[in-house]
Amino acid sequence: MGKSVWASSGRQAHPGLVMLILLVSGCGLLGRGGEPAFTESMSPQWYNQNAVILTDYLDTLPARKIGHPLTGIMLSDGEHWLAGEVYLGIPADLPEGVNVRLLKNGVRVTAYIWLEEGAKPLSLTPCKNGPQRGIRARRAGGGTFTWRTLQPDHGLVYTICPPPSWLPADLTAPAV
Repeated sequence: MGKSVWASSGRQAHPGLVMLILLVSGCGLLGRGGEPAFTESMSPQWYNQNAVILTDYLDTLPARKIGHPLTGIMLSDGEHWLAGEVYLGIPADLPEGVNVRLLKNGVRVTAYIWLEEGAKPLSLTPCKNGPQRGIRARRAGGGTFTWRTLQPDHGLVYTICPPPSWLPADLTAPAV
């Protein structure tokens, strides 16, 4: 195979230019499957304003809401987050200091997770396929922050492939 034009000319592309071209071309470094490359909810400012609100909302969901669609909560971007998603409850036998709320939107189950100060780190298995393939947990709202092992200072995160042991007995996780 012959050398590329860049290699034969001795030129090198500036890394920033390469990143810009990939983002503009829709290659999907920050988004997959046609999702926007960047939305307001992916910004650190959005997360700082809304993560605590989302966490408080999830933490105060009463057991009587299990099996029912949520009314959701209005956040700083003007979006009504979690509206219409069905609350599945809290998994049994979670490690001390680990908080999880399960929600279902159609066939997709999402686990929202946060760890209390002093909780031991929580490792998750990566998603095998789908939009979070290879990712264990992503910061709530999206963005480029992803983790293999969760720590209390990571704040509110989510995964669309929660461990099967977290799911209600009458529900099996779709292969995502």
